[in-house]
Amino acid sequence: MTIDFVRLLDSFVRLRPQLISFSRKRRMDHSLAEDLVQDTWIKIQTAPSQGAINNPAAFIRTTANNTTTDYVRKVRRRKDIDAEIEDILGDSSDDITPERTVMGRQTLRAVTDTLNQMPERTRRIFLMSRVEGYTHKSIAEMEAITEEAVYYHIRRALERLAVLRDTLDY
Repeated sequence: MTIDFVRLLDSFVRLRPQLISFSRKRRMDHSLAEDLVQDTWIKIQTAPSQGAINNPAAFIRTTANNTTTDYVRKVRRRKDIDAEIEDILGDSSDDITPERTVMGRQTLRAVTDTLNQMPERTRRIFLMSRVEGYTHKSIAEMEAITEEAVYYHIRRALERLAVLRDTLDY
């Protein structure tokens, strides 16, 4: 181990409680805060070496802040996608009438047809995310692509479903 790595590790160990506290202030539970701190260490440890780090504490805090901010953005993006899906699926009224049943079947058939017309990878990623509940990170690992690419596949699927929604007469 180099001296710089030892200094960095020592600083990280000393700052760890503060880093967890920082994440918890963003309304995260303790286990999620712990995970984000662990992700911070992984990012620090795997970052390309760019010479000596003059202020390890500042470097660690900045990395922790960026890691937490990235996580919050991903959660927000996922909520936006979920809201769009809810909008696409439409009315959430509890009244079940014969007319609504027929309309529901027609909508399901149209959604199925639209999904089947999508490129295989886009459809698979969309279904893994929205039906099977996989995270963007796990989908990215399974598909050997970036999380950003996962997001764009889901976005493309949602755009096609939005076009379908706009064409339905009911």
